Amino acid sequence: MRARRASPDPVADAWRRLLVGLGYDLRDAHLKDSPARVARFLSSWHTIVGTLPPRVTTFPNRAPRVDELVAVGNFRFYSVCAHHGLPFFGEAAVGYVPDEHLVGLSKFARVVDYFAHRFQVQERLTHQIASYLEERVAPHGVAVVLRGEHLCMSMRGVERPGHRTITSDLRGVLRKPEARAELLALLA
Repeated sequence: MRARRASPDPVADAWRRLLVGLGYDLRDAHLKDSPARVARFLSSWHTIVGTLPPRVTTFPNRAPRVDELVAVGNFRFYSVCAHHGLPFFGEAAVGYVPDEHLVGLSKFARVVDYFAHRFQVQERLTHQIASYLEERVAPHGVAVVLRGEHLCMSMRGVERPGHRTITSDLRGVLRKPEARAELLALLA
């Protein structure tokens, strides 16, 4: 009985076809292993839609009870534009006003990465992070602010490198003007 050959990696195969379609010679020493390398990267980096999101570790909010804004800011995120297939990246800031639970601070970065590591648009990414945290933590308020540079705007189209696209999603008590002002001042 003849052993059945494993089918090639569809991501590597797609990358190989893309290179050939653009006129590259896959015998080039710099390109010959690129399809497999790109496939490994994309497969490990992309959050597969439908996988379980990270668990948000919480702790009881007891004596002394925290009832003020908690914010973690300026941590990097990386994503890929759903419209153009080019990266966008920047800084994320997440804040919340606790109710019954305090959040393990590292979880904010994990939640951002979970939603960022896929084909995405920044507006939807901001909304998804805020919705997930609001649902899982049930705080008095939650805020997400993303500042990103989109290579689809920097290197194609209008070609404006260095721009910043800023999106925010403020919920609960953080929608009130004074709370919004405090949050934005802290994150500035």
